[in-house]
Amino acid sequence: MVTVSDLAVRHGPFATGASWATAGWQRVRLAVGPVLQASIAASIAYNIGLHVFGHERPFFAAIAAWMCLGFSFERDIRRVAEIALGVTLGVTLGDLVVSTIGSGWWQLSAVLFTAALMARFVNSGVLLTTQAGSQAIVIAGLPNILGGPYSRALDAAIGAAIALLFTILTPYKPGKATRRRTANIVTTLSTSAAMLASSLRAGNAGAMETALANARSSEPILNAAVTQANMARRQSRWTINRKQVPLWAEIEHRDTMLDRAMRSLRVLARRLRFDAVDAAAPERAWLAGILSRYSSACLTLAESVRNGTPLELDRAELTAIAHDLAEHTSLDPAIATGAAVFRAVIADTLQATGASQAEATAALHP
Repeated sequence: MVTVSDLAVRHGPFATGASWATAGWQRVRLAVGPVLQASIAASIAYNIGLHVFGHERPFFAAIAAWMCLGFSFERDIRRVAEIALGVTLGVTLGDLVVSTIGSGWWQLSAVLFTAALMARFVNSGVLLTTQAGSQAIVIAGLPNILGGPYSRALDAAIGAAIALLFTILTPYKPGKATRRRTANIVTTLSTSAAMLASSLRAGNAGAMETALANARSSEPILNAAVTQANMARRQSRWTINRKQVPLWAEIEHRDTMLDRAMRSLRVLARRLRFDAVDAAAPERAWLAGILSRYSSACLTLAESVRNGTPLELDRAELTAIAHDLAEHTSLDPAIATGAAVFRAVIADTLQATGASQAEATAALHP
């Protein structure tokens, strides 16, 4: 998952040694569990090839298991299956070529050509073709000194099967990391709204531009959140923990609504920096007050999400803001347009707390 620390490391003046170390340790902390699991799977696959099938050094079993599982618990079972099939296909074709016509530069070229085209025929996935080709190169270029014909193909199949078994038996469950990620998104919403409120109250177009940049900075995190929730929901359907599917669907819906709220807030910032700077001070102050209240409500919502507490109180505060927004009639066209855009922000945030679309609409039209 892309984190704020990662973004700080990659961009701008914040790329300091401390931020690099913090981001690095965060990646290590998140990777300990899945890397340990992949290491165990690789060891199991190796031992099966060694003790069950009697292969002298079945390291392709370990390679296949590691390549399929990787270093993250967020495993898409389709992706794992593609890698497993690609590795097994490449190793099998390589073994076939080596055992039939030997190894060498032209054999390597022939097996790569064949493996890649066969993989494209089997499936459109990029991973399948990439793995099939790379494993075929390794096999065709490496003489078989570790066992009989097709022993490496069998080892790869063993590793792939162990990886698929681990994926099915150890589904990715939502936990503190998932809640923390969503809480950080809501906090960014709060910060962006607060910055926009302050700049609107002062009529400062430059500060509005800064608020817009802050809102834009969350886009990679939001995209990653929605993608990961969607992947986890699809994966859970094929694991022993199918009961997690509704929960992941709820998380995916929540993150999607927050993404929409952030997009609408960016639209609002772009409009206000051009249109609302010259609006009357009382009108600007009114909309700035609504934005400030929304910012405070988002801070409370972020804390509720982080702690896993019910969101009914947060929904009630957002509903009250929606009512006040609906009851005010602005005489300034720019402020009126801004208020109309902000209604979309409120509606999406309400739905992120669990309100239905009808309930969000009713809140904005009491």
